[in-house]
Amino acid sequence: MRRLLTPEDVRRLVFESLDEIEEAQSRLNLPICPNLKETRRRLRGGVFRAEPIVEEGGYQMDYGLFQPPSTIILDSRLPLLEEGLLHYSVVHEVIHADDHTGGDRLYRETKRHILEEHEAELERGMRIITENGGRAYIRNREKLAELWAMQYVDLSVHYRTYIVLRERGMPRLDHLWERLHGEGPITARLLTYLERRRGMRYIFKLLTEMVGQCCLIDLLRECEDIKKMDMVRYTI
Repeated sequence: MRRLLTPEDVRRLVFESLDEIEEAQSRLNLPICPNLKETRRRLRGGVFRAEPIVEEGGYQMDYGLFQPPSTIILDSRLPLLEEGLLHYSVVHEVIHADDHTGGDRLYRETKRHILEEHEAELERGMRIITENGGRAYIRNREKLAELWAMQYVDLSVHYRTYIVLRERGMPRLDHLWERLHGEGPITARLLTYLERRRGMRYIFKLLTEMVGQCCLIDLLRECEDIKKMDMVRYTI
């Protein structure tokens, strides 16, 4: 499809993605979207829109948007952009919709964990924000905890999107993954790195059984500890 998307395209793509997620979830026996049946029911009465989203210089993953309770918007120019990006964006927004169906539990419990267990990091973060004149945007520690929790949730959504598309055998997926998440210390590649060391089921354990016990700070520390262990083994 080398034309602009229409709302009818978005609806069709959303329901195709629901089927693909269900199939991957069944084959892998993993809770990629644990609320899928209810999410499908809600989206049957949903709103689907196709319109330009990304402005010049915009964030590279802002090609789709989920708006509660059941609206999915895709950038109408997606079919004209990089191969695979359209499919990635649809699955990504459907997974966000499923998280919302489940009451955004990962977000709520991660925020609580950050506020209760990472007071020193929040204090340090607020000091840096104040020094850089950012208090107009992030007023207090609770707002910062919300931001960090949202970042952690979004990493998990990107990772689950990757798992669905990998299970489907999407061509050039690793190339797209590298382009979307290849720069910076805080990207979804943290989870694929951890998967290579701990296994896929460990990642899903973090997102289900251990929800409220882990956040981005803990994830960064665990990856750093693994790298240090590797360095010790290499040195020895």
